[in-house]
Amino acid sequence: MPQDAFTLKYLCEELNSLFSGGKINKIVQPDGDRIVFTVYTGKCCEKLLLDVNPASPRIGVIDREVDGPLTAPNFCMLLRKHLLSATIESISLLGFDRIVKIDLIPTAEFFDDPKKVLYVELMGRYSNIILTQEGKILGGNRGINMLGDFVRPLICGKPYVLPPSNSKLPPYDENLVPLFVMDDTSDYAKKLAGLVQGLSVDTAKEILLSYGKNPSDNPQEFFEHLNTFIYNSNVKPCVLTCDGQVKDVFVYPYHGINGDLKVFDKLYKAEDFYHSERERLKSFKTLFDRLNSIINTALKKAKKRLNAIRLKESEALNLEDNRIKGELIMANIYRIKQGDSQIIADNYYDGSKMTITLNPLLPPQKNAENFYKKYAKQKRALQSILPQKEQASSEVEYITSISDYLALAKDITDLKMIRDELKNYGLIKDDGVKKRDTDKTFCRVYDVKGFTVKVGRNNTENDKLTFTARGESTWLHAKDYHSSHVIIEYDGKEVPDPVIVIASEICAYYSKGREGGKVEIVYTLKKNVKKPPKSKPGFVTYASYKSINVNAQEHSEFLKTD
Repeated sequence: MPQDAFTLKYLCEELNSLFSGGKINKIVQPDGDRIVFTVYTGKCCEKLLLDVNPASPRIGVIDREVDGPLTAPNFCMLLRKHLLSATIESISLLGFDRIVKIDLIPTAEFFDDPKKVLYVELMGRYSNIILTQEGKILGGNRGINMLGDFVRPLICGKPYVLPPSNSKLPPYDENLVPLFVMDDTSDYAKKLAGLVQGLSVDTAKEILLSYGKNPSDNPQEFFEHLNTFIYNSNVKPCVLTCDGQVKDVFVYPYHGINGDLKVFDKLYKAEDFYHSERERLKSFKTLFDRLNSIINTALKKAKKRLNAIRLKESEALNLEDNRIKGELIMANIYRIKQGDSQIIADNYYDGSKMTITLNPLLPPQKNAENFYKKYAKQKRALQSILPQKEQASSEVEYITSISDYLALAKDITDLKMIRDELKNYGLIKDDGVKKRDTDKTFCRVYDVKGFTVKVGRNNTENDKLTFTARGESTWLHAKDYHSSHVIIEYDGKEVPDPVIVIASEICAYYSKGREGGKVEIVYTLKKNVKKPPKSKPGFVTYASYKSINVNAQEHSEFLKTD
């Protein structure tokens, strides 16, 4: 992302226009990297975000509420002491580097209180927020900045010192002109970014593309082009997306980028959208990976238990052999002498010859009793194994269904519902803390040719959706696959075939079989759907159904977003 001085220059102009003259009403520090100022701008309250997270440092505007910890950090308390009720005089870029300077006028309560300056250094892992008064440091978000071999101590009461420029020059410095003459121009953009202060490689590439010639041929002309580009660009903020994921945010559409562009009227809105989407995707991936790990571990244990039960079952299946052996010993007891190690007897059940191994230390009758005891033990074991096998199979099937719904999850709300289902099932320990549920949506709702089509997102929601629907509503499900339950709500009219087809395609899309071509969808009236007693969430039985084979389609054009 080209979050360089070129981008920050235009961003600071927008922030200055928005916040200049505004009064700071609230200061919150949600975590160690972020500070949020709530500023009354004369018409409404806007939130100014200062984020020095090394992975994505930024300054911008957010439109959502941010809560701080119960005990405010020391730096937050320092900012509240000096800046609450202060007026923002200006927001500007310091020189041409990734440092934003915020000039503040303290409240008029103390007439001798001097102005304060807040420096927001957006420099990767060296990012920092530093509060100063009359050039001296009052406090900082981090104590010491170490830039390469340069150590810059940030000590309260000492003068604020700018970070080193690493021999780079600002774009308006005439000393750059002779440096633009290069013998090797194979990677001119990277070299240009190494010469000009606050310039990213992406922006350097755009400058060269817009120039269209070799800067070494006329370095003075290129110098003038460089400054014209930086200080007189036509702003058209946009966010680059590829395959539905945000990639970059730009002051205007760069010529060297490929993908879809989402245009905004303000750069700070584009940046907020970009960062919000990144945070959303990061949160989704983090929770997805956690739930996937929990489900896979539980599924592995359930399958291991089922295999152990099946092994016991296979061992117990030869119980009839032991009973027959006992009977044959008793039938041929007159032929057996103590000390015999085996007997070959006619099996009168199938006419075959059966070789029976004997314990020569025991009398014949005792050998028969041992086979009868084994038979009785195996019979009892088999009787106890059958319900265990049924329960273990049900558990494997249920956990597999949760895994399938996880694979179909589209947003963080879907994941949270799966997490709640895992909590109810006991796979995630409930922390006992009740959190306010901000997600008020229930199921996915489509408007298909005047009919309301509802789609469940997990087992729990499937049960709720199915068994709160009216009996005359149409119920759909993928045959032989785990899938969402789909309801076409009854409104007194017969559901036409085109609606059935579209609802079936949606059902196929939210099924495990959507990657395998056509999916068979069964549909019936909801009154024909029953839930067996004590069955797992999402499990139902149905009768009197019809079926249709369709290709999976999301049909987002019918999805209601209200």
